[in-house]
Amino acid sequence: MDPALEADLRQRKLLGRGLACRRLDPGLDVGRDLLLARGPSGLDIAVVDGMDNLTQCLEVAVTTVLGSDVFNTEFGFDGINALVEETDRVLISERVRVSIIRLLGRDVRVRRIVDLKLIDGRLDRPSADDDLDPADRLDRWRTVEVQVCFETVAGDRALIDLGRVVPSG
Repeated sequence: MDPALEADLRQRKLLGRGLACRRLDPGLDVGRDLLLARGPSGLDIAVVDGMDNLTQCLEVAVTTVLGSDVFNTEFGFDGINALVEETDRVLISERVRVSIIRLLGRDVRVRRIVDLKLIDGRLDRPSADDDLDPADRLDRWRTVEVQVCFETVAGDRALIDLGRVVPSG
C-alpha cells in the first residue's frame, strides 16, 4: 500500500469522523449549521474526518460553555466564565489558558500541547488604541484569540487558531 495513503487512513481512523457543521457567519460566532454535499445519490449530509474533524470539534468546544450540553456535561470550555467573572487582566488570561489546556487534555485525540498563545488586546498598552476607530477599539477589548500547537495521537503536529473567544455581556 502507498505510504501516503496508509498514513491518511491511519489519521482518519485515529482522529475520527463527524458531520460537517460550518459557521453561519465566518466573522461571528452566531452558530453553526449542517453542510450538504452532492454525492452519487444526490444531496447528503457532508462529513469531515481526520484533522478537519478534530479541528471542528475543538472549535465547537471552545464556543460552548462547559456543562451546557445536557448530554455531555464534561463538554465545553470554562474560559468563557473567566472572561465574565474576572476583573484582573492577567488572571483572565491565565484562567483562559488553563481552560484551553483542560479542554485539549480531555480530548483523547490530543497527545500533548506543544505551544499555546493567547492574543489579548487588553494586555497591550492603551496608547496602541489611539489609531483604531471606536468599533475596532471595542472589539479589541472584548476578544481573546487562541492559537495552539499540539501533537495528535496519529503523530501529526497541528497548529490551529481556535478563533476569537468573545465574552457575552
